[in-house]
Amino acid sequence: MPRHRATGLAPLLLGALVVASSAARFALSRGVDAPWIAPDEQLYGLLGRSMVAGDGLTLLGQPIPYYSLLYPLFVGLPFTVLGLEDAVRTVQLLQAVAMSLTAVPVFLWARPLAGARWSLVAAALTVLIPGLAYSGLLMSEALYYLVATLAVWALAACLSRPTLLRQALLLGAVGIAFGTRLQAVGLAGTIVLALLLLAVAERSFAPFRRLLPTLSVFGVAGVVWVAARVRAGGFGELLGAYAPLAQADEYSPGDIAQSLAWQTGAVVLVTVGVPLVALGILAWQMLRRDERDSGVRALVASALAYAVVTVVLVGAFASRFVEHVTERQLLSVAPPVFVAFAVWLRRGAPRPQPATSIVAFVVAAAALLLPLDRVTTPAAYADSPSMISLDQLSRHLDKSAFEALYAGTLAVLLLAAVLLPRRAVPALAAVVAVALAGASLVASIQIRDRSQTERLRTFAGAPVDWIDAAGERDVGLLVTDERLWPSTWEQLFWNESVSKVLRLRGAESPGIVPQEVVTADPDGVLESRSGRDLDVRAVAAPTGTSIVGDEIAALPASFEQPGMVLWRVEPPARISRRVVGLHPNGDLYGGESARIIVYGCRPGSLELTLLGKQGVSTRITSRGAVLAERAIAPNEVWRPAVPAPRGADGSGRCVFELETDGLIGSTRIDFVPRS
Repeated sequence: MPRHRATGLAPLLLGALVVASSAARFALSRGVDAPWIAPDEQLYGLLGRSMVAGDGLTLLGQPIPYYSLLYPLFVGLPFTVLGLEDAVRTVQLLQAVAMSLTAVPVFLWARPLAGARWSLVAAALTVLIPGLAYSGLLMSEALYYLVATLAVWALAACLSRPTLLRQALLLGAVGIAFGTRLQAVGLAGTIVLALLLLAVAERSFAPFRRLLPTLSVFGVAGVVWVAARVRAGGFGELLGAYAPLAQADEYSPGDIAQSLAWQTGAVVLVTVGVPLVALGILAWQMLRRDERDSGVRALVASALAYAVVTVVLVGAFASRFVEHVTERQLLSVAPPVFVAFAVWLRRGAPRPQPATSIVAFVVAAAALLLPLDRVTTPAAYADSPSMISLDQLSRHLDKSAFEALYAGTLAVLLLAAVLLPRRAVPALAAVVAVALAGASLVASIQIRDRSQTERLRTFAGAPVDWIDAAGERDVGLLVTDERLWPSTWEQLFWNESVSKVLRLRGAESPGIVPQEVVTADPDGVLESRSGRDLDVRAVAAPTGTSIVGDEIAALPASFEQPGMVLWRVEPPARISRRVVGLHPNGDLYGGESARIIVYGCRPGSLELTLLGKQGVSTRITSRGAVLAERAIAPNEVWRPAVPAPRGADGSGRCVFELETDGLIGSTRIDFVPRS
């Protein structure tokens, strides 16, 4: 095809690419049961609904530290006109389009430097990375991928020709990025490092002088931000919800160095390595003053600075809070690298020595230093989509064969980048594209499957809005540690009638959700430790905790956690009975015991229905005394009725222990007061 014809078709091909990517990503997200990643997704969704309702950045009516402003607003808008499930699907569609639109600034950035054809290649690689699977989840990565790319492009434009208009656009782009994700604070460091790289390349401080207006605005904005945050809540408020990151004494230099190596290796996998080699070669030429094109110098300085600053920030964060790589915070490094890759290919893939060999060696070392057994695990799926395909591959090979295949593939790919004849080098772009597309498909399928499993684990196939469906309002969600902690966030997201989280003292509820810590008096009355009135008309509690009142709805048990019951109560809310220690299906294994606590214990009896499975001895005790015992034969049913202790007058608790030497089942444990 003649070059002028390809140039004329480029905008149409770009539009087709964006449409095709949006359609493909939305199709892949259709089976994703979002929200999945707790508490991030649920938090963004809840904040979005709060913002569009006019309540600002609040959760359950309480203000929370700053996470993001624009992304919750972006997510929240569909909830103003649609039901929860339809709104989630609409957000998935909008995010598929937003992430796919990143191809547009990449194409426009690359076109003057690499021509139409290679700019389309860079745009295609941008929408092929596995990280676009986040378009199916309520994660700020879905919007930050686009806005961060725009910000780095704006920086490159300023470095190339720093007019006041371009500097104003840069400031606006950085502001939008900061409003989307607090991680954008690193863009300030990116600008400084990019200027430093350009100053080294030009052997002059002129780049700093040319961007003096931008640097001045950043300085003033920084002072205002610090002053405002300190005035609002002291130095601990500088980073909003990420204030713990500022605790320098919690960081270990060794851990940070290890994490930096891991995150660098993750960038290699995100880009499939070869584009990083291209960026490294262009950087070498720029620093040696061999680069005459100011646009390419600006591209290289911006892309390299952004990659370095992002890896350092993410590496420091991950050294304290994550035991694997956090690819999702590195995704926006890829588009500028792909632009550099396009420029390198357009120039015929120059490979000066020894620079090319050194760069290829560094890239290979970063990838080979990744501890595959740590980063390719199901626990990393939510943070590292590019690692999912590696984990799936490792399940079909023994460890040594998998590691040999990984190292061998990496070596062949990078050797090809160094040694392949010039006329064959463009084929590397096709290899990179195929690798990214394959990894994307695997990641999308696995995220879909795992989100569905998580939904089943929480709701066991029941309607997710089971509390709202009961028609109650002012519902208190009682957290007792019987269910997994993400359940709290999932119930909050899907059930708008929950107005309070009541956490029983001693139970854990990670995250920033506002909650009332409550204790149960001997008569079962729930008392807030703050002294405030609980003011709830209904309580949703795990099935092991019975509330005095009418049972109006129930959530069945799943394969990993017990069910829940919604109780209509008359204030004050009061627990009648708790059973702790049984498995979700009611089983009890040998050597285990279950504790049964009866609040407001009065004359009556504890009645149980127990199922024999192994013919072993089963006992019901209280204060060390055996109250009932029997060896329940397999398939036999034992229905003991154990009387309350003498002196039970309704003012205190009775505590029973259920013990067994083997496996038994249970279908009923109730305390029945004497009539």
